[in-house]
Amino acid sequence: MTSMRMKPLDAIWLTMESADTPMHVGVLAIFSKPRNAPADYLNKWAESMREVQHPAEPWAHSVSRSLGTLGTRMEEESEFDLEYHFRHSALPAPGGERELGVMVSRLHSHPLDRSRPLWEFHLIEGLDGDRFAFYVKVHHALIDNVNAIPMVLAMLAGDSRQRNMPPLWARPPHSPDSEEEASPGFPELGELAESFGRVASGMRRNIKLRGRQGSFLLPAGTPRSTLNRRINAQRRFATQQIEQSRIEALAEATDSTVNEILAYLCGSSLRRFFKEYNALPEQSLVAALPVSLQERSERLPGNAIAGLRVSLGTDIASPRGRLDAIKTSMQQVREDRASLPEEAVTSYVLMRAAPVYTSQLPMVGRLVPPLFNLGISNTPGPDKAQYFNGARLEAIYPMGQLMQFSALSIDCVSYAGTLNIGFTGARDTLPHLQRMAVYLGKALEDLEELVEQGEGAR
Repeated sequence: MTSMRMKPLDAIWLTMESADTPMHVGVLAIFSKPRNAPADYLNKWAESMREVQHPAEPWAHSVSRSLGTLGTRMEEESEFDLEYHFRHSALPAPGGERELGVMVSRLHSHPLDRSRPLWEFHLIEGLDGDRFAFYVKVHHALIDNVNAIPMVLAMLAGDSRQRNMPPLWARPPHSPDSEEEASPGFPELGELAESFGRVASGMRRNIKLRGRQGSFLLPAGTPRSTLNRRINAQRRFATQQIEQSRIEALAEATDSTVNEILAYLCGSSLRRFFKEYNALPEQSLVAALPVSLQERSERLPGNAIAGLRVSLGTDIASPRGRLDAIKTSMQQVREDRASLPEEAVTSYVLMRAAPVYTSQLPMVGRLVPPLFNLGISNTPGPDKAQYFNGARLEAIYPMGQLMQFSALSIDCVSYAGTLNIGFTGARDTLPHLQRMAVYLGKALEDLEELVEQGEGAR
């Protein structure tokens, strides 16, 4: 029976978890069956997946119940129970998007059982249009990324003829190359102290450059909003899929980046949603954008809590003015990052994320001013269609985890010419979450109309 030490930055996700804030992420993938698929196609698929009874590391590992001298450990289950982790179910009639949304919202609301390996795989049949789906649920401590999308995409293939493909748990969640880069270890005490000193110097330079406006290390100007109320474990999930070419055309027409247009669409959707409930703050809502942690250094861990703060311009009525404000905010983020040290990577991440950790502490969190109102992420995916045993992937949506006092996560992934956007919200805080997805699509149409009228390219 093997045992392994969990990396400190991964173990933090376990310490932050509570009954109201389960720290798992999810993926909803929707497939169309191959042409002329037999009636028992999914049953045979499920049977072949059940044959893999001995998972790759760490899919059979659970959190050790004993405290180790060197931190949290993961131990291999002596009797791994695949029937618990892999489940095959069906949607109630009529099997539309609404029924699928209700099911995955309920599945995403329940925390993973810490006495077992921290993952579940749900095969869901009965989706209209001869489609089916799977929902994957993995604890943030188990995957070394800001979401589970790359891990799930790795089990697919670009060839529709490929068969006998192994399930998710038959392969490690990371390739050997990425594992080597993403496992820098934890620095010795002397190295850690020296690193913090260099980071502190970088922080002083960062604050001096930004002055009263603050920085993403010591931020200012985040309003308290409906999104920053205490939340419970119940979740809602909504989706939106749009053609990526529409985003790219708008980016070119307005001299913007794709991420700036995405931030604009999110801000416009939020502005309309909260105005509808008379709950829009006078100050702009602020989003935390997780970055690829490898962009600063090859030694930077990939599962740290770190994000760049961007104002979404929700306080600005003019669409063009809102986009300009977002572009300015994005530019300030780039300047902030440039003013920080390239070295001392682990210490840099820990120091930058310290206020986030503090905000999750019982009795203390409500006293910490909000650092951001919501999270927004954008993960690049494959440009061409992907398949699993001949079934074509039609859409794939990330499902984020929510921290206390942050009731919304908007997570995107590009795939085969589309942008797939998942809205994960606290159920009791954000009723009618699907409206937010609809309003994002309307914001896209409105901006396209402005560009056609010549008002968007000033």
